[in-house]
Amino acid sequence: MKKYLFIVSLFILLSSCKTYYTVDNTKSSFNKIDKKLDSKDCSDIDNIIAPYKDKLSKKMNEVLGYSDGLTKNQPESTLGNWIADAIVSGAERISSVKVDFAIQNYGGVRIKDLAEGEITLGKIYELMPFNNYVVILEAGGATTKQLLDIMASRGGWPISKSVHYKIMDDKAIDIMIKGKPFDESKTYTIALPDYIANGGDKCYFLKNAKRIDTDQVLIRDLLAEEVKIAAKRGKHINAKIEGRVVK
Repeated sequence: MKKYLFIVSLFILLSSCKTYYTVDNTKSSFNKIDKKLDSKDCSDIDNIIAPYKDKLSKKMNEVLGYSDGLTKNQPESTLGNWIADAIVSGAERISSVKVDFAIQNYGGVRIKDLAEGEITLGKIYELMPFNNYVVILEAGGATTKQLLDIMASRGGWPISKSVHYKIMDDKAIDIMIKGKPFDESKTYTIALPDYIANGGDKCYFLKNAKRIDTDQVLIRDLLAEEVKIAAKRGKHINAKIEGRVVK
């Protein structure tokens, strides 16, 4: 995937070649830069990037599978439920570690709907454009509660199906994890984006939690793989509202 990111960046950089800058020598020790629109076209550069553009377009238009239609919302949504469950499945597949639950910060999901029909690789990039990779943490009960409270205070983030809780006064209450009441004396294994694990969205308290190596696999790649796995089984991507997070 890294080579395609390079091609995307190259295309954006070079295809913007419409304005030129010239440097005029002056008696000053500095150079004066005049901005002026050049009448030249970018045909030479267009020729250079054309094969990259064609290759990228073919790759991004690759159909990975199909969706029954998913929507982003709070405190719970079909799109958020699918993403969180896919992170659990993907994290366990690449690490062979049993995960208690997974989360995804709400702002990291960049589209409102995954429409019914074909899911292309390009659509997965739209859904998850940032290069966040999956991290697996071992978090004590107090840290886990702090994380759930942060999520509650922000209206509810995507969380996997093993967790149910209610939001009251911006706190998570009546928490159930894998069918059992939350236990503050227990250590929980959590899969989540590195952005959050590194302290993003005020989750600074996660920075010192023990980590399990996942070889920095991108969450976007995990989602793409889950779509392909479903397609091989003759299934569409779908999810339903299950009362995971209730206000």
